[in-house]
Amino acid sequence: MTPEESHEVDPVEPTSREPELPRWARKAPAGGELNEERMAAYFGPKWDKTYRRKLAPFLEDPSFVPTWNWPAAIAFPPAWFLYRKLYLPFTVFFLVPGFVFRWLTGSDTPQTVMELSKPENEWLQIMSVAVFVSSSLAAGGTANWFLFRRARAASRFVAMQELPETENLALMRRMGGVNKSATSLFVGLMLAITLMQLMG
Repeated sequence: MTPEESHEVDPVEPTSREPELPRWARKAPAGGELNEERMAAYFGPKWDKTYRRKLAPFLEDPSFVPTWNWPAAIAFPPAWFLYRKLYLPFTVFFLVPGFVFRWLTGSDTPQTVMELSKPENEWLQIMSVAVFVSSSLAAGGTANWFLFRRARAASRFVAMQELPETENLALMRRMGGVNKSATSLFVGLMLAITLMQLMG
């Protein structure tokens, strides 16, 4: 065997192509998920006036950072999340404060206006207010991030459909926007329950 032959390298067989991922598992192209038109379709008129500024930190880095949303904090917190179609956070902010109250106080006393207004339950009233304020602060600090995540998920879902852009925008409008009817029903129900407690 000559020196030239000893240095010859066996040809490498071409590697087999990796199987193509299904459409739902493919990563959307960078920059295509949260484009201006889709966000405007999702949020409506408030995109330019409000939400572009509020969501700016997450558009640069999607990881959580505390921001502030006054409507989510001041309004009865679950109602804002329901209004913005954030149904999982709505459920959490509606149910968790009650569990936290019972865990902190160890009391099975109903959190009704009549019960909490009794002199012997003054400490429970203080704890109820503390839990409500904490819940409001948590809602105000996380609302923008939850909203960003839902808008991003909607945009990713729309991108996977591979539809014409006009249909993409129409789908974004349906997935975004607000849920006025459910919010009105929820607020009305809460007011009715409160009035019944005061009268009863």
